[in-house]
Amino acid sequence: MASILKPKPAATLIITKKINNNLCILMGKRPENAKFAPGMWVFPGGKLDKNDIKQNNKYKLNKNVLNYLELLKAEPPIGEALIHTAIRETKEETNLSISSNNLEKIWILARAITPVNRHMRFDTKFFVAPSSCFTGKIKGNGELDKLEYVNINDALKLPMFDITEFILKEIKVRTEKGDEINSNPVFWRYRKQHRLITEIKKLD
Repeated sequence: MASILKPKPAATLIITKKINNNLCILMGKRPENAKFAPGMWVFPGGKLDKNDIKQNNKYKLNKNVLNYLELLKAEPPIGEALIHTAIRETKEETNLSISSNNLEKIWILARAITPVNRHMRFDTKFFVAPSSCFTGKIKGNGELDKLEYVNINDALKLPMFDITEFILKEIKVRTEKGDEINSNPVFWRYRKQHRLITEIKKLD
């Protein structure tokens, strides 16, 4: 019996922007020759690097984020390190930098674990932040093709993993309702080929 790969800690940062009053998301297409997710549309992100842990006190964070990270099984110092992972990967893949170390506008949407039948597995935390938090001109480094802000309705028609589609739909619903920064994140995973989605609520 083949051994099950342990998922690696990873983080994704989803950048939102209003263009002509339409909600848009920064996404890129994976190269067709990529080892992981060829041709799929994804958000900037990547796996945790040991150096990310050394940066764990660099940013001023929304208290909700820290609370939710612990509930999503990312206790300190890993939780804060994953935020640095998301920011670092975004800088590498898009050329966008955080305009200051104040990240009180960032919020966490989900934790997702790759199904056991994949040859690469990740335990990913999905963060969301508005484009106003970033500076720089979008420029890819080759990891993503066609890197651009995509109208969220158009994005849902692109080839992508089911988790990416789920994340887009959640962002759309939450931003339409408002106060998304205080909304509860979810834990998304598969068990025996059945998808399980659990809302994570803050402790009183």
